[in-house]
Amino acid sequence: YAIPAIMALMLHLAIGDLWNTVNSVEDRLGVSVVLIQLLWLSKAFAALQFYKVKPLAGKLLAVTLTWITAAVALLTRTWQINPDPDTGKRNPLVPMQHPKWDTKFRREQ
Repeated sequence: YAIPAIMALMLHLAIGDLWNTVNSVEDRLGVSVVLIQLLWLSKAFAALQFYKVKPLAGKLLAVTLTWITAAVALLTRTWQINPDPDTGKRNPLVPMQHPKWDTKFRREQ
């Protein structure tokens, strides 16, 4: 079951889940910009792997890159024009501790 195409799709889904949490729950625009670019790359890699197995499947996965490309452009621009209201600087592109971001696991609450 661990063929490269399935593993590439699982990687894409894991990055997508991480991006969703960082972007929607934690509202870290800088980190979500990096993650959505990784999401685009993982989708392209998954499409390539599926194309090697069955060309139609790879082409169908590649079509969805269009909306992810639009999302990358929109999120990157949103990050660029919306600095942190407290500091006036853009949110960092790398994960770091910040007083307004308090990530906890459910077991810690």
